[in-house]
Amino acid sequence: MVLFDDGLIKEYVEWKNANPDNFSWWNYVNMKADLDMALAFAKFYSPEVIIIEDYFFLKDKFSKRLFELWKKECNNSKIDVEKMMNIYQLRDFFHINDQDTDNIDEKLKALGNVLKFFWEMSFSRRYPDKQVKVEVFKEDDEELFITVYEIS
Repeated sequence: MVLFDDGLIKEYVEWKNANPDNFSWWNYVNMKADLDMALAFAKFYSPEVIIIEDYFFLKDKFSKRLFELWKKECNNSKIDVEKMMNIYQLRDFFHINDQDTDNIDEKLKALGNVLKFFWEMSFSRRYPDKQVKVEVFKEDDEELFITVYEIS
C-alpha cells in the first residue's frame, strides 16, 4: 500500500533527484526532524484515548466543559457527542509551521487518509471489543475534518 505519492513533497523529490543513489525517506526524516519529534508523531499516529461515562474520546482533544455542553446539545446521543468532541480540522494540526502552501489541499487530503489508516489500525488493535469509526470529510466543500466515534 502506498500512503501517498512521493511527488507530493517537492523538497523530498529535489533531494532525491540530487542524490538518486543514496537518498530515502529515512534520510529526509533525519534532515527535517529529531528524536523528540519522532516520538511525538508516534502519539499523533496512535492517539491516546480516554473513556468517560462510556464515551470514547481522544485524550488530547478532551474538555470537560465541552463534554457537558455537547451532551446537552446532542441529547446524550453517544455517537453525536463523540463526533463533536473528537472533531478536528486537519489544517489546524500544522497551521503554526505551515511554510509550503503548494498543493496544500492534496497534502491535507493525504494527511487525512494517513491518519485514518493509522488511527483505525491503532484503535482496532488496542480496543478489539469496540467498533471505532474514523471519518475524514469536507465541511461546506472547503475544509477537511477528521473525527472518531464508537458504533454501538
